[in-house]
Amino acid sequence: MRKKMLWFIIVLALIATSLAPAPAFAGPPKPLIPIVVDTDLGVDDAAALAYLLNQRKANILGITTVAGNTSVENAANNTLILLEAANQTDIPVVIGAAAPLAVPASHQGMFIHGPDGLWGLGYANPHDLSGLSQDAVGFLCANAQAGVTLLALGPVTNIAQAVQTCPDQMALYKIVWLGGGKSVSGEGNTPVSAFNAWFDPEATEVVLNAGLQLTMVTTDAARAVTLSPDVFTQLARHGNTLGKLVAGPLQMYASVVTQSASAPQTNALGEARSSRLYTALAGVRSHFNGPQVALFDPTAAVLVMHPEYVTTEESGLLVVDPAASFATRGQTVVALTMQEKLSTIADDVELSALADQALLDPNFDLYAALFEILMRQPDNAQVVMKVSALRVKLDWLKALLF
Repeated sequence: MRKKMLWFIIVLALIATSLAPAPAFAGPPKPLIPIVVDTDLGVDDAAALAYLLNQRKANILGITTVAGNTSVENAANNTLILLEAANQTDIPVVIGAAAPLAVPASHQGMFIHGPDGLWGLGYANPHDLSGLSQDAVGFLCANAQAGVTLLALGPVTNIAQAVQTCPDQMALYKIVWLGGGKSVSGEGNTPVSAFNAWFDPEATEVVLNAGLQLTMVTTDAARAVTLSPDVFTQLARHGNTLGKLVAGPLQMYASVVTQSASAPQTNALGEARSSRLYTALAGVRSHFNGPQVALFDPTAAVLVMHPEYVTTEESGLLVVDPAASFATRGQTVVALTMQEKLSTIADDVELSALADQALLDPNFDLYAALFEILMRQPDNAQVVMKVSALRVKLDWLKALLF
């Protein structure tokens, strides 16, 4: 009864926001937002793309796929499934990098997203990919212009390769990336790394050092945008076309990451490989994250359409060490304060010498010395630390219900 009441309250809130009258002096209609999506289309990517496909103000110029949550081919196939369901098959889909820059592609994503990225939905709906372009770098370079947002939902391998090919063009994009976190990232493959940076830290380093217009949506911010798995059950019953399509994979995804004992019985689960993997995971599910599901990629997608939902954003210095040990591979260091930035750029020997000089030399300009250190590595990103979680999840739900 409580679950039904919660769902009733959510639906009422969504209806209220949908029917709210426009301001009397709203001004001219807002222009479309041109977007290129770069994705390793797994379950939460699908939830993000489904949201964008239902946004009248989103002008999706194209979608490039990359290896990450699943193979680059699976990601392309999954993208085509969503575009067909949305009757938007005119949007170009371009296949990109099949592996990270320097290491073989990890297959660990299938633990969370299933063997095809959508827990069997992809295998049940195969597409001929032979007609798709495989030049993601060329597509990214050709579509780069001022005013276009590049939404990066996966590892940034394609983007790094494009930076190496057409750096001036890539600097024109406004890039929104679901990346690392200020605190323990937690949603990656180590305690301190986010998956997208962990999968290809070498590419992450290239992107962070390229002087791009980069906004990183932290896992700190996205982790606050959570839903109960029960919401996905209701979405399967009451969602629109795209809502119902992604509900099944979301239920599977939720059952894995929230230690739920049950999973939806859908045609997709008839696929033997998905079923075997899910059964194998059942015995270890209790060691996963907890009772709520964070909307990581959907949060980034919603913020592209509604930047006003950001409540805390700071200029920061992001650093990743691709040579780190496995335990810290892909950890993204987020330095926001002066002290954090100084200790990220300079070592203790240099900073201790400055402290001694400031103590002994009354004419020493400590401020100028510290400023010189900061200028060696200027801030390279806007860092989204907090968002209006309620507004983000209501906006996402509204797009998949109505």
